[in-house]
Amino acid sequence: MNQLDRLRQEIDRCDQIIVSALEERMNAVIKVLNHKRNNWMPIFQPEREKQVIEKVLDQLKHKEFSREIEKIYIEIMRNSRRIQSKQLFPYNIVLIGFMGAGKSSVGEYLSKLLEMEWIDVDQKIEEHQGMKIHEMFDIYGESYFREIETEVVYEIQDRENTIFSCGGGVVLRKENIEALKRNGRLVLLQAEAETIYERLKDDRTRPLLKNQMAVSAIAQRLGERKQRYHDAADFIIDTNDKDIPAVCQEIICELMK
Repeated sequence: MNQLDRLRQEIDRCDQIIVSALEERMNAVIKVLNHKRNNWMPIFQPEREKQVIEKVLDQLKHKEFSREIEKIYIEIMRNSRRIQSKQLFPYNIVLIGFMGAGKSSVGEYLSKLLEMEWIDVDQKIEEHQGMKIHEMFDIYGESYFREIETEVVYEIQDRENTIFSCGGGVVLRKENIEALKRNGRLVLLQAEAETIYERLKDDRTRPLLKNQMAVSAIAQRLGERKQRYHDAADFIIDTNDKDIPAVCQEIICELMK
């Protein structure tokens, strides 16, 4: 056996040790999750991840590998979150609510926190049609857009462990809600008309508020849809005066009940 083969055997032995240790670690992650869940403890703790990485780097004998080891452990932490999320949320988390309630921002942040796939349904529709939503409204009208929206909802309904940020009008069709509920928990993000106005006042891409960007117009449309939102939702999260991390933690707590 030449030297190269011996070195490769050494690497193979290391890989066997790593695989065995990772399997053991993943099983431990699930045990920790079950303990936290049974004792109503916070599931996702970023400060704990930081402590783990610091401890690992402190144990290194060859500090020149610090950067590489840190990157590996960042991925291990992400994988741990992914394992936990699959255990906790085998269904989809579906965010509904009026435009400006925070569905896209919350969905994106929540996907990173939970290491779950995130789909912005409006973006999916734009990819599907090759044009912006406000262009669809201008050229084909709202009824055409609603047909495409339903097509996209039906395309994604069978996914699992995915976060959906839906357009504000998805609740206008009963079949959309029925499809989303088959494998999802629907979370209503709620905000006052004044809050929505402040968030959207400089946005010129909202077709339903075209030439109507005012608190009164927003309040009117909110009132028209309020019952549909409440009928569709499994629970409601108020987003007024809250930052995105706080809203996400509240969603996780509600889903854990």
